[in-house]
Amino acid sequence: MNKILIADDKEENRYVLSNFFKLFGSDAGITIFEASTGKEALEIVRREKPKLVIMDVKMETKNAGFDTIKLIRNDPDISDTQIWVITAQVIESDESESNHYEILLNDVCDEFILKPFDHIELLKKAAKFLQIEIPKIVQDRFG
Repeated sequence: MNKILIADDKEENRYVLSNFFKLFGSDAGITIFEASTGKEALEIVRREKPKLVIMDVKMETKNAGFDTIKLIRNDPDISDTQIWVITAQVIESDESESNHYEILLNDVCDEFILKPFDHIELLKKAAKFLQIEIPKIVQDRFG
């Protein structure tokens, strides 16, 4: 069973990603959990131990997602959780702060995905990580 947590404060973003994983089909053994806050995400990770967490960096506060990731990484029971950060946030600050932020993210997350994301690329990454095949009908559709 592949458990995936989608953590984003925007319902529409969680909806898009939840439906994205449906492309793998009902036989893929994927169970989706959703969280709209960092606190809720942390509770789900601790309880469900998902194989993959897709986390928006900015949720209810500027750094809620980032703070949640740090809490996950500092908890020995869940520190090895695969975390993919997905965000539309482009750093709008000076170059040094931007580089610092990216370095911090690279230290705590396994993948960094910028919205709008490339559906085909994300589909391939997810299939490889989850060790599931992309259904032929989906392959034909997306090439």
